[in-house]
Amino acid sequence: MSDSPHKKYDGGNVREGAHASPYPVSRLGAPISLVDSAKLIETASETVALRTNAQLEVIVEQMQALQAKAREIMTQAMNDIDLIRVECRFQRVPGKIYHLYQRDDGRRYFSMLAPHEYSQGVPHTFVASYRYEHGETWTRAEDIDAKDQRRAATSEFAASRLLKGS
Repeated sequence: MSDSPHKKYDGGNVREGAHASPYPVSRLGAPISLVDSAKLIETASETVALRTNAQLEVIVEQMQALQAKAREIMTQAMNDIDLIRVECRFQRVPGKIYHLYQRDDGRRYFSMLAPHEYSQGVPHTFVASYRYEHGETWTRAEDIDAKDQRRAATSEFAASRLLKGS
């Protein structure tokens, strides 16, 4: 066989032990085929792609939630600015409830009197009641209880965390 033009590789350039060989050197070891290696790489690539897509989906959901919250904040800010510009002939006090009315000509104004407090009937069209908040914001009367409950829960949570930390 030494006369054959194709000589089998004898491994002469591997100077380290069998553990450092880039290919199997023992007949007892599991054969490594190129097809098996390609399947392993493909499976690993698919797993990485699935994990990456799942993580990106979470980020997309978070971005959508943040966008919705940003729209909500902007809407509330526009409403607050609109209410701040409404005619008011008294000093607004945070925490107090004021009642919004609209005249026949479309102009709006705040009053301290609720519709049921007028003895001879409401002079103009009643729109809504609002609580004036610290920070120049307004809360609709029907939303006050829910807002107070959220505020209390947040305060309770923050206080419990602060007490645990000290």
